Amino acid sequence: MTPRRKKVQRVLELREQHLNERAGILVKAHEGRNAAANQAEEAASHLAEAAEYRKDLTAQPLSVNSWIEAEQWLAHRNNEHLRAQIDLEHAEVCVSHAHDGVLVARSDVKRMELLDKRLAQGETRKQSRVEQSTNDEHARRAFLSARRGELG
Repeated sequence: MTPRRKKVQRVLELREQHLNERAGILVKAHEGRNAAANQAEEAASHLAEAAEYRKDLTAQPLSVNSWIEAEQWLAHRNNEHLRAQIDLEHAEVCVSHAHDGVLVARSDVKRMELLDKRLAQGETRKQSRVEQSTNDEHARRAFLSARRGELG
């Protein structure tokens, strides 16, 4: 193996490690997105529950304090729902960036693998030429010696 190919092999190993790291980041980003989606779903459920409670309050006589409390609870649940939606959008962006990072790292690995393959093919061709040259030299010597035997 030539020194250049050894360097390419080392770079390839580093690129593969980087790809594995990026894949791990992507897995964590997916987990974060799933958690954010669950939280957003739960917040939407709580918001619907608060809206239903406030709607039920309108069907019966109530005090001003009860109405204010219901409105505050609904506003609080609405804020939680909005925060959960923002967190979910942020998680989606993180997944997208992590996916892009994996694609870049994967293309880097593929590029190094291709370079390594080309270098290996070059080494094989060079070795094949040397072997062919050696075989040709042996054949030439055998031919010359056979010719000398015929002449002598």
